[in-house]
Amino acid sequence: MLAKLTKIVSRPSYRGGKMYYLFLKNLDTGKSYRTCLSSEFGNFQRWYSVIQRFQEGKEIILDNLILKSSDLVDADSGFRIKDCMHTCANKGGLNG
Repeated sequence: MLAKLTKIVSRPSYRGGKMYYLFLKNLDTGKSYRTCLSSEFGNFQRWYSVIQRFQEGKEIILDNLILKSSDLVDADSGFRIKDCMHTCANKGGLNG
């Protein structure tokens, strides 16, 4: 799936660290999706650059996302950052 990252929300995790909720929009269908990850999980390193670039105001397009359920992207997807060259107004950026 090809999707644009639209929003990131972070909250303290009850296990320590932070939980991140990433909201995405499928570029083919317009349907909204989400994924969740924790700074304490092994897959966080792969997502860190996505979070950092979005926080810098870059538009992030991700490819090869795999669905875990009807509206949930598998955080273990072997995604690729397809485009992050354009800067944009970072609406709803990284909270916390």
